[in-house]
Amino acid sequence: MITNQMLDYIYDTHGHKLLNWNHDILSPANVQTYVDAITAKGAPLDNCFGFIDGTVRPIARPGEYQRIFYNGHKRVHALTFQSIDLTV
Repeated sequence: MITNQMLDYIYDTHGHKLLNWNHDILSPANVQTYVDAITAKGAPLDNCFGFIDGTVRPIARPGEYQRIFYNGHKRVHALTFQSIDLTV
């Protein structure tokens, strides 16, 4: 169970990453470069510039909240990180 305290910590530590636009990586020219490269590889969409990365990182079995951390697909207790990957 994610508590408000956890959310506050995550927001306080990493909120700037959500609130500040990275003009170097996400400039209109660079985003168009990403779109062109992905489209050239045969993507059906002509406006795709990144992909969701759902990295699963196994952890030791927790003493509490085991159901929350259990990943049935990988059959391990894990943390899952989701981000947009802009690497082309």
